[in-house]
Amino acid sequence: MKRAYYGTILSMIGMVLNIFAFHARKKRTLLILHTAATGFHMFSYVFSGGGMGIYLNAVFLVRSLSFLKAEKWTRKGRLRLYFAICAGCVGAYILFAALHRPPPADALWSAIPVAGAFFGTYSFVHTDMIALRRFKMADSVSWLLYNAHVGIGALGGFLGEVFNIVGMLHAIWRDKKEKIEG
Repeated sequence: MKRAYYGTILSMIGMVLNIFAFHARKKRTLLILHTAATGFHMFSYVFSGGGMGIYLNAVFLVRSLSFLKAEKWTRKGRLRLYFAICAGCVGAYILFAALHRPPPADALWSAIPVAGAFFGTYSFVHTDMIALRRFKMADSVSWLLYNAHVGIGALGGFLGEVFNIVGMLHAIWRDKKEKIEG
């Protein structure tokens, strides 16, 4: 079996886990499922040749675990964690660029999920699930673009981001409706 197919299988598993994650009603459940999904996505990029995806998803594993621990922290503490994780994302980009020396076009493609990571990380600062999902959608759009560029090995990631965006919109609608009725 070709490496890209292994990447596709792993990214599909990550996709399913992320779909369930963003339908979670509690942030803790979302973070646990998202951590597992991130691990599958990271290894999918190993098989599909998506170098920056490997580096960022390694940071995202730390991010998810850190925000699980920081769940009861003050907003100020979570914001400090946000800046630390964003610095880690920039560091991952610099390390990727230094080790792989991608052509300028690939370097720009690799910067897209880094920019999206700022939104995705900021989403975890929030305790309100509607706000969390809104900021996470901007992150999903960046990964949608990056996965389209990576190709077939990131098919699960690409489809997953489409489903995540639709799912987050549905969950936002559901939560707003419950607030109005509740």
